[in-house]
Amino acid sequence: MSTIQTSLFELSQISVPPKVGRAFVRSIEASSILTATKGKGKIGDFDYSLNPYRGCGFGCSYCYAAFFVPEDIQRDAWGEWVEVKENAVALLTKQKDLGGKKVLMSSATDPYQPVEAACGLTRSIMEHLVNRPDQPDLVIQTRSPLVTRDIDLFRQFRSVRVNMTVSTDSDAIRKKFEPGCASIERRLQALRDLKEAGISIGVSIAPMLPIEDPIGFARTLKALAADRYWTVYFHSSDRKFASNTGKKAIDYAREMGWTEARFRRTKELLKHLVPGF
Repeated sequence: MSTIQTSLFELSQISVPPKVGRAFVRSIEASSILTATKGKGKIGDFDYSLNPYRGCGFGCSYCYAAFFVPEDIQRDAWGEWVEVKENAVALLTKQKDLGGKKVLMSSATDPYQPVEAACGLTRSIMEHLVNRPDQPDLVIQTRSPLVTRDIDLFRQFRSVRVNMTVSTDSDAIRKKFEPGCASIERRLQALRDLKEAGISIGVSIAPMLPIEDPIGFARTLKALAADRYWTVYFHSSDRKFASNTGKKAIDYAREMGWTEARFRRTKELLKHLVPGF
């Protein structure tokens, strides 16, 4: 089966557009596709991270992943470029013994960002993984409703959870911090659709942006009956190539009076009102 799946993502057979939205797109050959993460920081509970793309067309103002890019030009232009790892499936076919391994897709990009609708690399990776006799335990992290496209594949995994980032309850605030992303309601509906399809879901309020109606937001989260909820404040670090927060997002937060103290009060309220938070 793996031999068949290798041919599902041949660069010559798909369309990799030169540009999607404001992001310029190019294909690259990656040297590896799985990164060992066991014991490493916030994703240390996983065995591997899997990033189909380098860069992200969403370009959220606060994105910590931008700080992992070594090239100054690309770091400063985060959101304006995406690299498609054209040999991702071929690399996965060489990987032995993924059975029961915990894989996070993704840690430094969004696997369902806009370019995915055009080239389908993430779906091809999913098709390969689901057909392996040694299926991994997969967790998908996204903020895109496009993820519901692959419900048919999720249903075939022995262990899969889809985490959706829902950073605020306000679309006006969402447009300020992450204008390239889908509306909050579309993300919530995607979670409902996944839950209805029998897929395990998680809600990532990370980072938590200003919340206009904490009690109303708590009711919305509770109604989702997610398998997991979690939240964090903005990342902060003085070290190079470490998780941090973009200056633009910090400036927006200051304008809105969104402080760590307000975050902590809101977090405590959500923990009190939402079972499993």
